[in-house]
Amino acid sequence: MVKKVFLCGIAGTGMSALAGLFKQQGYEVYGSDNRFYPPVDRLLADLNITLFQGFSAQNIPANVDFCVIGNVISRGNPEAEHILDQGLEYFSMAEALQRFFIKGKRSLVVAGSHGKTTTASFVAHLLTVAGLRPGFFIGGKPVNFAANHQLAAGDLFVSEGDEYESAFFDRSAKFFKYRPDLLLITALEHDHIDFYRTAESYLQSFKNLVNQVPGRGRIIVNGDYEMARQAVSCSFTPVISYGRAGADYEINDVRPQRGGYDFELESGGRRRNFHSPLAGPYNVWNLTAGIILAHELGLAEATVAKALATFAGVERRLSPLGRLQNTVFIEDFAHHPTAIAQVLEGLRDAYPGWRIVVLFEPRSWSLRRNFFQDRLPASLGQADEIVIKDVYEKEKIPLAERLDIAALRAELEAMGKKVHVFANYEEIKRLVSELDFSLKQVVILLSNGDVGDFTAWVRTLCEIKRN
Repeated sequence: MVKKVFLCGIAGTGMSALAGLFKQQGYEVYGSDNRFYPPVDRLLADLNITLFQGFSAQNIPANVDFCVIGNVISRGNPEAEHILDQGLEYFSMAEALQRFFIKGKRSLVVAGSHGKTTTASFVAHLLTVAGLRPGFFIGGKPVNFAANHQLAAGDLFVSEGDEYESAFFDRSAKFFKYRPDLLLITALEHDHIDFYRTAESYLQSFKNLVNQVPGRGRIIVNGDYEMARQAVSCSFTPVISYGRAGADYEINDVRPQRGGYDFELESGGRRRNFHSPLAGPYNVWNLTAGIILAHELGLAEATVAKALATFAGVERRLSPLGRLQNTVFIEDFAHHPTAIAQVLEGLRDAYPGWRIVVLFEPRSWSLRRNFFQDRLPASLGQADEIVIKDVYEKEKIPLAERLDIAALRAELEAMGKKVHVFANYEEIKRLVSELDFSLKQVVILLSNGDVGDFTAWVRTLCEIKRN
């Protein structure tokens, strides 16, 4: 008999991917959420999943086998209350992923503050090119695959390890459920301020993750970040570092070439040259983690070369939206001052001498607050012109904690930058439509949230004006 599973809060990136895995496994899948945004709405529709908009106890089938409760769901949600009152079996997303899809496989977890989605996507692509038929569960959409999830046909399962809390009934980090045999730690610095109030608590979470890795496993770590080095400092598992001088794998001679970067890796006295096909020098570090993993798994150098040459990156990571005359439109998910600075550095390399116009939406929990107030001017100031959308749902944030847009604007203008502040995307559309498209310029949207129809509007604008 086909088993039935109900996912409460199905429209998130992780929950929708989990729904896809259950469908691939042959389950009858049901789910609910308040709203369904692209591209998740299309993904779920293509999977032929029974969906309910809004939450109600009546949404849950009477004969459901078990439920999965997403971390956006709180006590008081009518479905969560029904699940508890009726004594239905339930799991967090991370629990379900481990129990039904990772268990019995070699668990390969990619964790960190920045770069984990791209690194996990490259690792999944690399293992696929090697014929190892991995399963994977990734927080973004890898361009090389039809979806961000896949059942494992081989013995490896790749998970993007999220350090955020699991559910209202389990406040531990999601990545603890994945029990890594192999762990990759990318760039690491204090993030998710709502969950980790101090840098020490954030670091401790990664130290605890490191302590889960068995002695027979491996930990590959970005040694350029002090916090990452601290996280592995007491590891009982062999640690391999990558980065600048002093790392086990030294990254040298990084230079822009052919739309990406050539670079040299030196390890054990041996030097090898590689090419990253991705924009952004930081992606050299992301891909290096995968190259080291390939060496640890004994993969052929030809396999690594083929994987690098064919890797197409991740959607919403320096993703082109269109071109109009000399103006290029790009979007990126960057939502941390470090990531913003790295993205803009990558654009300077890819488009030397061009103007850069940033459309910036403070959307994440941390960016909507003043935690990064002092760091944002230096990051955004790498652009020539900055368009700032007002803080998302600012009325829900106490004024004393809220990002001060006026102060941010003043600091940027003091740096000689042209700055605009708008309340919504409709106003931003008007400004964009009035740009001089004959100028050599890059217009980049930086947001980790739903941007409505803005990206579709940009694509349409490029098509209409081009024709």
